[in-house]
Amino acid sequence: MSRTDAENLLENWGRWVWQQSGVPGYTSPLHALMRDNVATESTPAAAITDDEALMIDAIVARMWRRDPQMADCLRIYYCTGRTMHAVGRMLGLSRLKARELLIAGRAYVEANIDVLMAA
Repeated sequence: MSRTDAENLLENWGRWVWQQSGVPGYTSPLHALMRDNVATESTPAAAITDDEALMIDAIVARMWRRDPQMADCLRIYYCTGRTMHAVGRMLGLSRLKARELLIAGRAYVEANIDVLMAA
């Protein structure tokens, strides 16, 4: 697995996390008609299967048990689209420390994917 493949999976996982969030189990037909006929700017749909997204989700959950700060950096960066500076500020870290944790987190995800693919 290349670095760009893991980066792509993480970016799409971040979109997948927010896809259909906040939608109630039942929506009235009138509300659905009104909602669907309003022009809105939306983020691109996640180009990831549910199985791939759940795999990334599980890897990040395992990472959180091992290093919560690294997992939080990864989660905030990819799920909210914030900059490294904003991630660092949210977690009380410098931008360089946030960058370091993001690089390490991405490497952790790549390694776990490689192990899963080899099995």
